[in-house]
Amino acid sequence: MSEKVCAMFAGQSVQESGMGIELLKNPVARSVIERLKPSLGGDLETLLTTMPEAELALTFNAQRAIHASHVAHWLTYKAAHPGLELNGAIGHSMGVVAALVAAEALSVEDSGIFIAARAETFSNCCKEFSEPMGLAAVATDDFNDVVESVKEVHGVSVALWNTIGKGTIGGTVAALEAYAEKARAEDWPVKVKLLKVEGPYHTAAFEPARKILTVIVGTLDIKAPKVPVFMGTSGQAETDPGRIRELLAGQTIACERHLNAVRAAYTAGCRTFVETSFKPQPVTWLSDQLEAGTYKGVPVTTAELAL
Repeated sequence: MSEKVCAMFAGQSVQESGMGIELLKNPVARSVIERLKPSLGGDLETLLTTMPEAELALTFNAQRAIHASHVAHWLTYKAAHPGLELNGAIGHSMGVVAALVAAEALSVEDSGIFIAARAETFSNCCKEFSEPMGLAAVATDDFNDVVESVKEVHGVSVALWNTIGKGTIGGTVAALEAYAEKARAEDWPVKVKLLKVEGPYHTAAFEPARKILTVIVGTLDIKAPKVPVFMGTSGQAETDPGRIRELLAGQTIACERHLNAVRAAYTAGCRTFVETSFKPQPVTWLSDQLEAGTYKGVPVTTAELAL
């Protein structure tokens, strides 16, 4: 790869029952999973192989399984391509922790400690909600219009801004349904779909998690990354350990500006975007983020890791 290379990692929702069965057959990947078991739990292998879909989808399980899969995929790919020169890393939502591992700002072990705490605090927040809360995917021509329209419905806020026209909004289920009904009644050019998640991640509802994770990040050895990490919380390149700590904790309640992060990587010269995953996702969004013909998206599945 002669172009500047940026690694990509997905957020919650890419989990799937059996996602790690083939991955664990690779000795490099298995060694990574073993390194993560002390922090992510003795059930980690079960999460990756036999846990039923509905149980795996729970926040506490999904985040742990996805992170382990991310890190194992990336380090296996890196071992198979020793000449790979990385120039940046992007992580969508929780995927930013794997991006920090790829950028060598965070060790495998410390990444597991943070994800375990993140998964637990997010799960605990969801259990404390006094009424059902969640997220809704919204698609339109220009997501700026969604940013403006949520102001018309109390209790709704933008949670993730993924591409030019797609993202998610969060709030109580009642408020999300009110937004969808208002969109239908007033014929807004948007498509709204309620998502099967436990809570409105990246909104103020997760303030209790932010407070706990602020303490946790203070215990981690976060180094200056070898390459810039383009974080959705800021939408730009981050290289300062103190700033990264602040953003990792703040991500819990801040809108995830993934579109801005991708464009920041592009502005920095990255033209080849590589995602190693059981089910690549963010790399498939590039066509709705960047100018056609000016970049290369490389999805690498488990079966292709050794290529």
